[in-house]
Amino acid sequence: MAEEQEEIVYGQGIPKVIEPRIPMFQDLTEDIKYKAQLLARETKLSSGVLSTVSMGFTIGFILAVVMMIGPFFVFKGGL
Repeated sequence: MAEEQEEIVYGQGIPKVIEPRIPMFQDLTEDIKYKAQLLARETKLSSGVLSTVSMGFTIGFILAVVMMIGPFFVFKGGL
C-alpha cells in the first residue's frame, strides 16, 4: 500500500490580512525628513560660505593693509 499524498491546492480560502504598523513607518519617515533637512541646511550654509569666501578674504586683506599702512600717512605725512 502506497501512502497517499495530499495534493496542495492554491488559490482557495481567504487570506489573512495583517494590519500595517503605521506608527513605526511614521517614526521612520519623520527621522528621514529630519536628517534630510539637516543635510539641506548644512549644504546651503557651506555653499553660501564658499561663494563669499574670496570676496571676504579680499576685503579683509585690504582692511588689514590699510590699518597697517594708514597710520604712516596720518602721523608721518606719507611713506
